[in-house]
Amino acid sequence: MLLVAVVVIGCGGDGLTSAPTGPDATPATPSGEPTPVATAVDGPTTTPSSEQTASPTAGNGSPSPSAAATACSGNAANVAFFRQAASAMSWAVYCAVLPDGWFVESGSYRLANGGRLEVTYRGPGNADLAIAEGNICDGLGPDVEACAPRDALIGSAALADRTGELGRLANGLVLDVDRGANPSWRVTGLGISEADFGAIGAAMLRVAPGG
Repeated sequence: MLLVAVVVIGCGGDGLTSAPTGPDATPATPSGEPTPVATAVDGPTTTPSSEQTASPTAGNGSPSPSAAATACSGNAANVAFFRQAASAMSWAVYCAVLPDGWFVESGSYRLANGGRLEVTYRGPGNADLAIAEGNICDGLGPDVEACAPRDALIGSAALADRTGELGRLANGLVLDVDRGANPSWRVTGLGISEADFGAIGAAMLRVAPGG
């Protein structure tokens, strides 16, 4: 069964290409339909030449000026990735709106089992922000501590237009909305202060569907 995939490649570019599939592709959903997967990358990346039909455009990987406080951080292809995901999912999709110096490192979504989206951002001082949305406990069992772990609860905090729970991990911070449910929304941060992490969560943007 073939895997349908879309890959965005670049260092600040917006090349879009369809990746070929083959015997090593991930198995399709039980219904027999292909599992759509999309990937958005705005920072340095290495892609097998067999999957690359568009050359990346030079750039420093920082969010474009037009993205500041008004749209998802990243290049035009990254923004399109989020809008495509929002069109495909039955639940609300959110992206981060970040200061200069951050870039999209990787991202993917799939529709199987209710859908799941995962995106990571890299920031100054090697700070890391990761977003997981949808059925994030899929395949991890019913134990919420297994799929959405935290070491301590700090209190309530905003994730865009939703209210979630801010928690502490051994090596960072976590913000959960509807923890353990399907769908749920989870943001983790490493190398980010509690104040900055709270501001990032509050500033996240609900993505309007569209291409």
